[in-house]
Amino acid sequence: MLKTKVSECWQGLESRSLMMLALDVVESLYGLAARDKAECDLFALERELAETLAGRNAAEQLLPALFGAMGLAGDWERFFSTDNCLMDRVLARRRGIPVTLGILILHLCERFGVRAEGICFPGHFLLRLWSGEEGAVVDPFTGAALGRREIEQLLRGARGNLARLKPEQLKGADNKAILERLLNVTKAAFIHHKQFSQALACSQLLLKLKPDCPIERRDRGFLFEQLDCHRLAAEDFEFFIQHCPEDPVADVLKAQIAALDLGPKTLH
Repeated sequence: MLKTKVSECWQGLESRSLMMLALDVVESLYGLAARDKAECDLFALERELAETLAGRNAAEQLLPALFGAMGLAGDWERFFSTDNCLMDRVLARRRGIPVTLGILILHLCERFGVRAEGICFPGHFLLRLWSGEEGAVVDPFTGAALGRREIEQLLRGARGNLARLKPEQLKGADNKAILERLLNVTKAAFIHHKQFSQALACSQLLLKLKPDCPIERRDRGFLFEQLDCHRLAAEDFEFFIQHCPEDPVADVLKAQIAALDLGPKTLH
């Protein structure tokens, strides 16, 4: 069984910085040197932003500064690249996707005294930033404030034309929910690029957050299967079947287990 380098650190998530949790993911995947480089890039960005905001209202000027002279931007051209999911690479390139740019902006808001929260909106991570008593929903991919019409368009893009906006979809999310979102997106990117060992590491981290989740155990089983770890795959498939016997996938997995070579395998 793979062991992550940060698995013992994820107790009391809400007491830890969301940015530090995102860097834990980097460290778990690529080691301490990658994390150290990311922290240096983060410090340089903070210092540059402090110089840019000197004497200005941070609540009003933070986003224009980031998405203006400092070059922060959503990566339209390489949206599904793993570079957009890993915080060390996002910091180095100042490019990312909504959830990684959102985590970065939340960190900078905290650093510069701007009230903000993340929103795990369907299909597109969002932020809410306050200037005085007014809270505005912001797209971290562009830095633009969104009105109800734009938010509804995002919802329909994710859920279909019949979807209707509900108040709970715009509620602030806690660190655990945002970290799960980051890990799921990162895992999907690795799978898209057939980097199954790294996807498995993300699955291991997700199971640290929700160890008894049958869906995640099922998904990890598929990754073990891709890595020819058939016995470990069968264990995860059996866990899913035991906990979700009525799910149509359970019968498929029973056939899958029967077809697996359950001789001893070594996970590298």
